[in-house]
Amino acid sequence: MASSLSHLPLVRLLLAIAAMVITMNMMYMFPRLPEISIHVNPYVFSDEGHMQKPMRQFAEDADADRDGGKSQTEDGEAGGDGEKSVSDWMKENADLNLTPEMVAQLPTWSQVREVVGSAPVILGLDSCPRYREIVPALERMLGPAGIFNTGTNLVTHLLKKNCEIPERREASGPNQSKESYGMRWQVPWGKHTPAKFRKLHSTKLAAAIKKEYVLPVVAIRHPYSWFGSMCKNGYTAKWSHTKTKREGDGKPLNCPNLKQGNAPNAPWNPVTVTYAEKREDHHFSLAHLWNEWYSYYLDLEARGGGDDFPYLVIRLEDLIFYPQETTRQVCECAGGKIRDDQTFQLITDSAKGDSQGHDHSTGIFEAWIKYSKPNTKERHGFSEVDYTNAINALNGTLMEAMGYKHPS
Repeated sequence: MASSLSHLPLVRLLLAIAAMVITMNMMYMFPRLPEISIHVNPYVFSDEGHMQKPMRQFAEDADADRDGGKSQTEDGEAGGDGEKSVSDWMKENADLNLTPEMVAQLPTWSQVREVVGSAPVILGLDSCPRYREIVPALERMLGPAGIFNTGTNLVTHLLKKNCEIPERREASGPNQSKESYGMRWQVPWGKHTPAKFRKLHSTKLAAAIKKEYVLPVVAIRHPYSWFGSMCKNGYTAKWSHTKTKREGDGKPLNCPNLKQGNAPNAPWNPVTVTYAEKREDHHFSLAHLWNEWYSYYLDLEARGGGDDFPYLVIRLEDLIFYPQETTRQVCECAGGKIRDDQTFQLITDSAKGDSQGHDHSTGIFEAWIKYSKPNTKERHGFSEVDYTNAINALNGTLMEAMGYKHPS
């Protein structure tokens, strides 16, 4: 017995050496993830990208919303049941003088419906009654939010020009600021700031506002279209890529560059985003940034749990093609109403025209042409490797809920 005990230290040493050898072999067998601080959220994500329950419910709710939406005729340029042609709609609503050449460039309603669907897709409408119940009418406010390049300025302008909270107007009187009537420029924590920092940060002009009184109107955009805009201007998102353009089509040569190399087992290409007060957020790739930024609104676990609050998620595409209906639903969610003392005010020039550092080139006419293009690989112009990696990384449930599909 004493002899057996005397060999225990040697046995332990041999076992430790064996464990070390096994660990080193495994490190070479499997690709290493980038050595960055990743907010792991197993409740929401699995397989490095696909969101599981409770996000599935959002897809079911979105399907129900679409089924209940107002359908339009399936005719091409002009509908058979009195539906105006796209050119007539634009002349009447946007007050544009369209030349024959411009009319020829416009899509038909059938083309629009093929790309974006026949009605707006809005997540969170089921939380509207609760918002109106818990927030007094005189305190209700709408605040746009969204990751970079998703149309937050367009949300702001449409709401400020067309929506108001009646009780606030009555209390404030005529000719007051849009903020007095409940339409804020952004949510109090900053429109681009992730909701997980909601309790930690307030903009200077919103320090005294009760954050629970502001209904976030969160703008989202088709991820592949969003990739293209981020390649042009990534704002404070930093990752390894190049803006170099290919000859001929002018598409980016190495963007969105979701992985570090073309091998199937290559590690993801990490993204770091810096927000107010130098707070950083880290993500496996640009696709994971799209997933996770919205998960902070859509899932309690992603926010740390126990911080449930109403919100709406709306598509940039619907703000372009269905602006009246989208704005109306958002406005009424907060107990507001569309102004009846004027016609609906569209944003015909670039919504970023009054903001420094933005692309001012896309007005309503250009937007209709740009966003009605078929969702094909040729349209986006990325590498086959990036398409494969995007399919593996993007949150399939969130895409389904928003009516988005991978390019064909």
